[in-house]
Amino acid sequence: MDPVAIFRALGQQSRYALFIDLLRANGTSCCAEIAPEESACCVIDFTQRHRLAQSTISHHLQVLVDAQLVEVERRGTYQVYQVNQETWTAFQRHVAVLTQDQPMAIGRRLQL
Repeated sequence: MDPVAIFRALGQQSRYALFIDLLRANGTSCCAEIAPEESACCVIDFTQRHRLAQSTISHHLQVLVDAQLVEVERRGTYQVYQVNQETWTAFQRHVAVLTQDQPMAIGRRLQL
């Protein structure tokens, strides 16, 4: 897990909104390839909920995939996106360490 890559990916407002949408996606996809119990979306889902072009959404999703925050899987003609739970959990633990009341120890540990 590269926390800097994740911070960069989530630091752009549209990508952050897409990621939050994906986190909350439980059973909301219109894609026939996604089961109702899955927390997954396809690009069509995002285009219906965000005022962005399909190509822009695809680009933002690729940045999230490159940061290993999102996983993509081809199902038929669809690209299905899901949160990479392993990376997301590791990132949450990392942020928890950053928010502890020991900024000097954190700074030394991260070599800031």
